[in-house]
Amino acid sequence: MKKPLLVTLTLSLLLSISACQQTPQSVTTVEKKVVNVPEFIKEPIGQPVIIAKKPHQHDDVWQRIRSQLSIKVPRNKAVEKWRQYYLSHPNFMVTISKRAEPFLYYIVTELEKRNMPVELALLPIVESAYIPYGVSHKKAVGLWQFMPISGERFDLHQNWWVDDRRDIVQSTRAALDYFQFFHKTLGQDWLNAIAAFNSGEGRVGRAIKKNKREHKPIDFWSLRLPSETSDFVPKLLAIADILQHAKALNYTFTPIANKPAVALIELDSQLDLTLAAEWANMTPKQLLRLNPAYNRWATAPNRQYQLMIPAVVESKFRQKLESINKKDWFRWHRHVVKSGDSLSVIARRVGTTVEGIKKLNRLSSSRIRIGQTLVVPYVSAQLHPWQSAKVRKERLVYIVKNGDNLWNISRKYKVKVQDIVRWNRLSTNNPLQPKQRLKIIL
Repeated sequence: MKKPLLVTLTLSLLLSISACQQTPQSVTTVEKKVVNVPEFIKEPIGQPVIIAKKPHQHDDVWQRIRSQLSIKVPRNKAVEKWRQYYLSHPNFMVTISKRAEPFLYYIVTELEKRNMPVELALLPIVESAYIPYGVSHKKAVGLWQFMPISGERFDLHQNWWVDDRRDIVQSTRAALDYFQFFHKTLGQDWLNAIAAFNSGEGRVGRAIKKNKREHKPIDFWSLRLPSETSDFVPKLLAIADILQHAKALNYTFTPIANKPAVALIELDSQLDLTLAAEWANMTPKQLLRLNPAYNRWATAPNRQYQLMIPAVVESKFRQKLESINKKDWFRWHRHVVKSGDSLSVIARRVGTTVEGIKKLNRLSSSRIRIGQTLVVPYVSAQLHPWQSAKVRKERLVYIVKNGDNLWNISRKYKVKVQDIVRWNRLSTNNPLQPKQRLKIIL
């Protein structure tokens, strides 16, 4: 078994994550408030602050990022528009810090390994507001908002058992591969690469070819691109610039400890996630918040996986894995076939496949008889937190009004923003619309 890769997380915050607002998409909702920027940082924007410490010596991951910012932030209307927006919403980055806390250390470390701009660690703020199970209106998924086809292109498995687009390790690997490919093919320009991540390499590539034909520059600012993409890059640069000057602006990025707090455990056999949660001294929901890729009650058969657990329980967890026979990494119960049962009905009920039941019971066909005893997996009622909402006392439909946002609605009904997103399959990148209907489970 390989040595685990350690990733950062302050567990107490992780297990009580509560989202506070959507990722802003339009400045039409900006509060009419102009933030006074200190004169000494108005010109030029984005100049690096000299910090003597090496990245790993900082106490805070945000400071670690700040010390390595390298992309020049221009002073133009596009960046200033979003800079003013974020400055007018000071609680936004406090919320983002809570959401990013389990994952930011890992992403920054991977960027440093590849010698890529550390600003890319800020991109999930723009893409998904650091909600790993958010789904866009175009069916993009995860922190990096991969579409199904682009996920397949970069070897992100999407099947009944798992969606690697939500997996922090796999999706980050794929995203960084994607950025490196774009950077290489789109003029060695990181802003062009970021734009292509949003709108596609074909669109950016065509814009570059057009400018070349017309003997125009091919940098991002000179390209004619869709309005969404024209905002996408300035949003990232505005966040980077605010982070650079956070102290002078009195803008808070809640500190995230710059040290590992979770471990990745490699699994070479199928594991019941409710058992894994017990061994890690967690609830299934808490475990799945660390492992958002899993669609079912167990890891997939016939494939290696990594399970993220708190570092403080790593040693005991490994001892459990080693002391228990792999055939007992599952929990089973016996099901007596009743009238109306079929393998497909039973499989759907317990969250497995017909082939899985056939294999487990050594059945050569799908024919079963009343009174026959089958061995089927035990499935915890606590799973799966973002696919099957826990049954509660009351369900209601909320009609969105002018001025509503997810944060206010979540406070009104004392539920979490990420739950509203999950229940309604909302995009984290699009604002709510008046008269939109939202399902709320109380």
